[in-house]
Amino acid sequence: MDSDSGQAVLGLLRIAGMDVAVPLAALREVVPCPERLSGLPAAAEGLLGAMRLRSLVLPVLDLRPVIGRTCARTGEEVVVVVADAGSALGLLADEVRGVVRVPTEALVPVTVHDGTLLFSSAFLHPDTGVPVSVLDAAAVLARPGLPVVADLTRAVGPPDGDAGRGTGRAVRRLVTVRCGTHVLAVDIAQVHTTLPRFPVRASVLSGSLCRGVVDFAGAEVPVADPLELLGLGRMADDGFGAGLVLDLGHGYVVLGVSALLDLVELAQTDVLAFPALATRRSDLVTGTARLPDGSTCLVVDGDALVVDGDVVALASVNTALTDGRPAVPTPRDRAPADRPDGVGRPYLVHSAGADVATRLDQVAEILPFPEDALATATADGVLGVVVHRQAAVPVLCLRTLLGRPPTGRLATSCLLLVAVDGGHVAFAVDALRSIEPLTWRDPDAADPDADGDLSRVLRGAPLLQVGTGSRLLPDLDLVHLAGRVLAGSAAAPAVPAAASTG
Repeated sequence: MDSDSGQAVLGLLRIAGMDVAVPLAALREVVPCPERLSGLPAAAEGLLGAMRLRSLVLPVLDLRPVIGRTCARTGEEVVVVVADAGSALGLLADEVRGVVRVPTEALVPVTVHDGTLLFSSAFLHPDTGVPVSVLDAAAVLARPGLPVVADLTRAVGPPDGDAGRGTGRAVRRLVTVRCGTHVLAVDIAQVHTTLPRFPVRASVLSGSLCRGVVDFAGAEVPVADPLELLGLGRMADDGFGAGLVLDLGHGYVVLGVSALLDLVELAQTDVLAFPALATRRSDLVTGTARLPDGSTCLVVDGDALVVDGDVVALASVNTALTDGRPAVPTPRDRAPADRPDGVGRPYLVHSAGADVATRLDQVAEILPFPEDALATATADGVLGVVVHRQAAVPVLCLRTLLGRPPTGRLATSCLLLVAVDGGHVAFAVDALRSIEPLTWRDPDAADPDADGDLSRVLRGAPLLQVGTGSRLLPDLDLVHLAGRVLAGSAAAPAVPAAASTG
């Protein structure tokens, strides 16, 4: 079973009204269940038939009759592709409920004296306390008379006897997708899973690269436009028919695509180097190849994709649906902040009369500008109070604090929630520009002045560059600024942060 620092990583499913889990190492992808399945000349309890999964004929198994539960299909079911030891099949499921991490010692082994069980262990869900059974993928695929197919997504080596195989040729496994008029191929090793027909929800993160968010694994995950990322144009607003989920270790990013096409194997020699002058992102678009159907695709370097600054920055803003905290902790061995110069650390570029940059880890949440903020008449720059997660949070106008004339609420206005002195303060900003990695910061810059006029903060702020831009931006320390406002105010101190609800 997959483990991550002593934790089992499991995909949660709902089958026949029961909560079950599948080890993430055995879970390949989730696709809609077709209304009709093709018949198979095989007899096995629960076998529904076969479906087309790109170029694969995938047998589909319904576990309900196998475990003695019968209920009518609703038409909303999905098929979960499960694999073990080089074989795969589809499991009918009511829904997928995300991913859970459980300490390995919390898994209770389950055995039976007579017969074979389809689950190997059980645990109590860490949030709900509900018992969850862990399916044994090997036992499911070994059901008598059940047809299975080769697992084309995770082959460990070339099968014997294949033409051109077993000869030492390097083979790349790629998932091909259509993005508008372009066909892209991405290394399958970098694809965590796929999403069928997912709704993209507008977000304050929305921009040219981030097109919104989608709920995945219990979190709001940014949806990136791969054409914008690769410098190939822009996906149509209604063009997302599927998604590729990338797992960067500290968070997820979904690449929105028009359609999933196929899983292909290509010899490395069949991938032709792509001329750098023909693309704006020669670091990501590294090759082109002729596919088995005769079409041509652009090959994306998967290793470069998951360390790209824009993608890393988006993965840093996964937000748990329950309490707004980061959904996945950042592993220390991957944190760009560990570099002495901080290069690679994600920054949020935003506007408050002038564009500024703030370390992304200073922003606890990004909130829409509230309709129901309680206006107050206190110090300059204090707009009022907003109730968020059962706490009253003061709202400060960043424009006013920085000595810029107020403009009132704009269509792009939002709040940046910052933790300070055991509580929270919200800064109202005009707009979000982007999330980009730090590329340079003035090494000789002094620490922020703790006593000077707030309106002069930007003049004394260190200068930095982010992303691929050449302009210099002030590095605005919002935590420091909030502390100065609170220390100099006669109002009550920041309210305690609301207790976690998740």
